[in-house]
Amino acid sequence: MELPQRVLCIIIIPVIIFIATEGVSRANDDWQLNDTPPEMTDDEEAALGKQVDDYIRYQFYVEDDPEFNEAVDNIVQKVAAVSDRNTLSFTCTILQSPSINAFSAPGGYIYLTYGLLKFAQTEDEVAGIVGHEVAHASLRHASKLYHEIMEILSHQDKGIDDAASLLLLNSHLEEFEQDADTTGVFYAHKAGFNPTGLLDFLERHFALLMRRRMFGMPSYGATAMIGTRLNHLREYISNLEKKE
Repeated sequence: MELPQRVLCIIIIPVIIFIATEGVSRANDDWQLNDTPPEMTDDEEAALGKQVDDYIRYQFYVEDDPEFNEAVDNIVQKVAAVSDRNTLSFTCTILQSPSINAFSAPGGYIYLTYGLLKFAQTEDEVAGIVGHEVAHASLRHASKLYHEIMEILSHQDKGIDDAASLLLLNSHLEEFEQDADTTGVFYAHKAGFNPTGLLDFLERHFALLMRRRMFGMPSYGATAMIGTRLNHLREYISNLEKKE
């Protein structure tokens, strides 16, 4: 069975920090994924991550400034080194997109948009975002969801049922994001960064989303979910600081 492009989109969606509302810069729309087995070992997870990486690099223009990439990669490696899966070879790709977005793929692949890095004000904020994505990889969120999607596909003759897919996403998205928030903050803090970095970034981005909502974008669901995450994150950071 050929792995549908829609499966890839669903794998990526749960590990997105923010729902992008701006346009993106795409290089090509013709690329297709190859077949991938439904059950993943570590090696199969890495292989799926490579497929996603190939797809992303074919679809989007990639930032090739060596100094810019090195500066971001230094933060990634510091955070990844203290993670629970520090044996993974984490890589970070900067996408030439104005959207404020970050996501990850199985096997240690992390993607940050130029718009996100431009919006970030400190290294602590970037470290918090990176920690969030490293946490997704450490907690195997994309791999867990992928397995469930393949289970759905195994009982379908044609593609993915939209209702089942949305139900699956909704049941996991908030849990995955909150887990990645708190675990990612812990990683960033452990790597020597200010644990409030992610919260600072999210609060500013939430304010931006609310301003846009006044003009009809984005949806209430997106802003409500971020609001819930902010409250959860504030409580976690407060408890983290009390322990010091």
